[in-house]
Amino acid sequence: MATLTAVKITETGITSSLATCQAGGDDFTNTGIEFVRIQNTHASATYSIKVQAQTTAIKNPQYGNVTKSDVYKTIAGGSENSIIIGPFKQAAYNDSNSKVKIFYKTGTGANATTWNALSTTLAGAHLLKIEILYLDN
Repeated sequence: MATLTAVKITETGITSSLATCQAGGDDFTNTGIEFVRIQNTHASATYSIKVQAQTTAIKNPQYGNVTKSDVYKTIAGGSENSIIIGPFKQAAYNDSNSKVKIFYKTGTGANATTWNALSTTLAGAHLLKIEILYLDN
C-alpha cells in the first residue's frame, strides 16, 4: 500500500501529477478537506474503486443508529475517464493513523455485493491513476 501526499490547489493552478494505483491499495492522511481523483487511461478495461469506511455504525442523538457505508465507484475504460470522490469525514473514514484507505479491482463492483464477487485485484500493467488534492482558505 502506498501513502499518497495531497496537493494543494491554488488560484494560480497546479500541474496534475497522477501516480499509478498500487495493487494492494493506496492511502492518504485525511484532514477532512481532501478529495481523490482517479483516472482510467485504459482503452477498454473497467476498474472499480472502494473507499473504506472505518466507523460504520454511529449512534446519532437526533437520528438514532446511522450506518456509514464504504464508497464504491466504477470507472469504465475509454477516453481517459475520471472520477472525483470526497471529501471524507474524519470520524467515518480515518483509520487509527488518520488515513483513508482506497482499494481497486478489475471489473464492475458498484456496491458491496458486486465488489465482493470480483476476484481480480489490480496486477501487471494496468492503467489506473490517482492523485489526492485539496482546497484551502
